[in-house]
Amino acid sequence: MKKLKFIVVDDNVTFLNGIVFYLENILLHEVIGYAVNGKEFLDQKESFYEADIILMDVQMPEFNGIEATQRYLSIYHNAKVIAVTNFPDIVYLRELINAGFKGCVFKNRIYEDLPAAIETVRKENLYFPSDIKL
Repeated sequence: MKKLKFIVVDDNVTFLNGIVFYLENILLHEVIGYAVNGKEFLDQKESFYEADIILMDVQMPEFNGIEATQRYLSIYHNAKVIAVTNFPDIVYLRELINAGFKGCVFKNRIYEDLPAAIETVRKENLYFPSDIKL
């Protein structure tokens, strides 16, 4: 698989660091940026135009992931954003698709599901867990 460039946005710094390590050292991709909330992400969006995929936490302070993704996609229409969430019971498929997400992975299954999500989204397809609510 081709080496991809990622941006990771998550307010849980421990989780963020773990994903950065996983992407760079296990999956052998490159993380070109990160942010700890939607506002920080949007404030530095100009430097992120080179990202192949953005991993975006859904529940964050100062612009949640849905708001941040909608704002980002209003400028960078072709960006590929994968939602990352702890809360499958409050995330709805239609809401994520309408916001522009190309996929979703749950944090408790991220290491199992992320490689397939990345490959699916990279190929211009959608990747959503079957147990996510409509």
